[in-house]
Amino acid sequence: MSALGNALPLSTPRPLGALADRTAAHGMVRHAGSCEVTVMPRRTVSHANLLVFTVDWAGTGVVVKYPRTDGASEALALEWDHLRDLAADRRLAPWRPLLPEAVGSRPDAGPPRRPLVQTRLPGVPAGPLLPDHPRDLRRTVTAALRLLAALRGATGRREAATDRTADWAHEQLAVLTAEIGRGRPGAGAAALDPLRRRLDDALATATLTRGWTHGDFHIGNVLLDEDRTRITGVFDWGNARADGPAEIDACTFVLATREALGGPPMGRQVADALRRGRLPGADRALLSAHGVDPDSGGDPAALPLLTWLWHVSGNLRKTRQFGRSRRWLGVSVAPVLREADRGAGTP
Repeated sequence: MSALGNALPLSTPRPLGALADRTAAHGMVRHAGSCEVTVMPRRTVSHANLLVFTVDWAGTGVVVKYPRTDGASEALALEWDHLRDLAADRRLAPWRPLLPEAVGSRPDAGPPRRPLVQTRLPGVPAGPLLPDHPRDLRRTVTAALRLLAALRGATGRREAATDRTADWAHEQLAVLTAEIGRGRPGAGAAALDPLRRRLDDALATATLTRGWTHGDFHIGNVLLDEDRTRITGVFDWGNARADGPAEIDACTFVLATREALGGPPMGRQVADALRRGRLPGADRALLSAHGVDPDSGGDPAALPLLTWLWHVSGNLRKTRQFGRSRRWLGVSVAPVLREADRGAGTP
């Protein structure tokens, strides 16, 4: 598999649809011997800049992520780093079978561009199962939140969030400022000042767990066994941090699952939480039952607001297409900015 990882820097596949993707994927592995290649469809904006496919031999397989842009190359290089760090962290030994491992060379930005190759995890994707198997939802959510609680316990330490504001909020706000400024001329740092003040105030009294944070822990990044009672894998660690605010993973999972089941987009859910002053009672109870203080020891808006910030800044890091999408900005970003602005008393 290592040889495969070092042998895939072929020409960038042109985004000409499913047929072109299949042709490009088969071309990349034409020297890999007898194998089965399955191309993943481009279901989301974040996947538009990647060609993702699996390569399966008898009894083993890998996932290949090929970058279509220089930005995607940089993101894959960062994910490669995270996967290596996860593999080297002895605290994660009990959960290592759930984590993909990087194979081959680091996919530094080209030319030529190189793919990220990682081991393929067992299981079936959790996301598509939920609409057809609503009875399994509670078991899936429970399994995911229990896993996150175990990871926080193994790698985390409770700290005053105000000491981490620069790393946990200002860094992400800088991404938001830059990318929204590109997508909405004239909307720069000044437009985000009320949001910055709201975040600073919320984190000033919050206590969170500094530890391994996935950064994009939603139902689409989880694999389940066939009985849908046990998590068999967690992938897409590109937004991970070894010293992030770990509770945001549980909050992301709860909010994203509600959206996946037909609820409001995360941006509107968080705007509603800001307006009410806290998350809905059902979400608060679910988080509390799995070791997450929904009030973060202080301002009840701290956790949902920080969760939202990591979500939108992570998407913007993946591809600038998010910042150029009026629809995405309208449902994911604008509601929170308006509510932060209203809370600051701006007319």
